Amino acid sequence: MEEQFSILKDLSEYRTPTEMKSYFEEVIQALKDDRMALEISRLRIGKFKEFQEEFVPAYVFSLSPYFPKGAKAKIIIGDQNYDFVILHPNGTEEKFEVSSYINGIREVEIAEALNDTGVWNPRLKSYEQLKEQAAAYIKETKKNMLKKSKKDYTHASLLFSVSTYELAAIFHNEFDTSLQDLVRFLYDTPFKAKHVYLIVQNGDDIPTVASNIIKVK
Repeated sequence: MEEQFSILKDLSEYRTPTEMKSYFEEVIQALKDDRMALEISRLRIGKFKEFQEEFVPAYVFSLSPYFPKGAKAKIIIGDQNYDFVILHPNGTEEKFEVSSYINGIREVEIAEALNDTGVWNPRLKSYEQLKEQAAAYIKETKKNMLKKSKKDYTHASLLFSVSTYELAAIFHNEFDTSLQDLVRFLYDTPFKAKHVYLIVQNGDDIPTVASNIIKVK
């Protein structure tokens, strides 16, 4: 596995948005060229976990209107209470904690299916079943947000991420599981943080997702 992990040997370095884009594309190409690395990445083993859960959100944020002009970003690997740092041109640092609800069992199920057969065929569900799944996802997402609200992030900003493309019809049609409701929940929840942002992974390309990042407060 060392050969596969070496793909990410330069993961934690300061990069401009353009450099982050190039690095992201290099890693994706390396995964396409190395089947074992791709399988490890899907299972989020080792640094591939940090790549997916920290570097990718940092990269998306670097393309957003909120990323300072002339700044660089770097993910921080290790046990600390922030995930990446933005280095401003004047030398000051701004810290960010990335957070999202991840259904670990489902993620492993999908990864294993893709590794075994190359495809993921979820069971067809009725609209009511999808509605229940969306409600459960929002419930767990809010629980994760509340958990973060109990911690002290006065040194950093919080960057939450949600994935909605799989349940797009529900999010657009059901008020109680809508993004507007989630944004309102974030706004009403007191956080000990400098700012709170929300990334909506809805299946759009990365620049579009970045342009639609919501600054809640």
